[in-house]
Amino acid sequence: MKKALKIILRIFIALLILLLLFTLGTFIFHRIQTGKEVALLKEKGYYNPVSVGDYSLNVTKFGNENGKHTIVGLAGLDMAEYSLAARQMTACLENDNLVVFVDRAGYGFSDDTENEMTLEYIVEDYRKALKNAGIEAPYILMPHSIGGAYANYWASNYPEEIEAIAFVDGSQLDENAFSDEPAYELGMDDKFLAFLAKLGFSRYVLREYFYHYPDNYTEEEQYLGDALTFMTLDSIAPVSEDVNLAKNAQAAFNGIVTNDIPKLYICASWGIETKDDIIEYNKWINRQIEINDLDIPQRKTDYDDETAKEIISTYEKARNDTIYPYAEKMGNCEVVCLAGDHMIYEHKPEECGEIVKNFIDSLK
Repeated sequence: MKKALKIILRIFIALLILLLLFTLGTFIFHRIQTGKEVALLKEKGYYNPVSVGDYSLNVTKFGNENGKHTIVGLAGLDMAEYSLAARQMTACLENDNLVVFVDRAGYGFSDDTENEMTLEYIVEDYRKALKNAGIEAPYILMPHSIGGAYANYWASNYPEEIEAIAFVDGSQLDENAFSDEPAYELGMDDKFLAFLAKLGFSRYVLREYFYHYPDNYTEEEQYLGDALTFMTLDSIAPVSEDVNLAKNAQAAFNGIVTNDIPKLYICASWGIETKDDIIEYNKWINRQIEINDLDIPQRKTDYDDETAKEIISTYEKARNDTIYPYAEKMGNCEVVCLAGDHMIYEHKPEECGEIVKNFIDSLK
């Protein structure tokens, strides 16, 4: 019996040593790779930490420092790479304008914090970061997804700071926004996963949770986008933001102060208007399934007129029930349909950029 216990103990110790060696190797590799990624990101201009008090947020600037307008990009939930991924969309804006991206706490180069990511806290962070970076209002906000909730709170509470808003498929807000999301609280498991990410284990699972970039992104852009994502997976603040998602979205909608600030809402994920829109979008999805080698069936790319009509009617009803009332509540908001992926700045960057550019050029 004692001999058997000794063998088991030796096996346990051997496995523990192997685990520790594997963890050490993972950490060393992670630190070496992170060093290379950070160096390249800095070289490309994606590093500019600005103090907001107890920690710093990353504020990147591109384009014309003396441009006509200052455009501020606000990322969607967990979109750590927005400052990089949106650049194809903003290419047509950067000659005549200053384009700024402020990463929220825990995103990319921004420091992490355990402060609760409420609507008010996030917007105050944005305002302090821009002020401390010497970037003066007024701003044209360019929010994607949940960034639209933060933009609405900002415009409703500090309208003098906002020249205009261009929503890039902003979250479709109403008084019940995200109410179907399961209730969730930040726990020790989240902190443990963040710790594992700090050790480098996130490098083994990234592709299981995040798509590759589309074909129109270079290998370097994909590499740097992944690097920004790795820097975010070891943070707690984005988890807190996720926990507060429904509360923040509903508070933003209920707190909207209707005003005359010019607004553009690019409706992508609910923007299908024609049979061609359906077919083109499904081809795009099929290509992403192919790129990512996903074990899900390809979508149809052939529809009879009756089926297409039913699909189009469903999207039209969604716009009429949510998007147009949302736009009316905000005030002075033009809705433009550009059917496609929720990350429309990746799917149709040139078309999306031109729509934003035309909107900005129309401002007085």
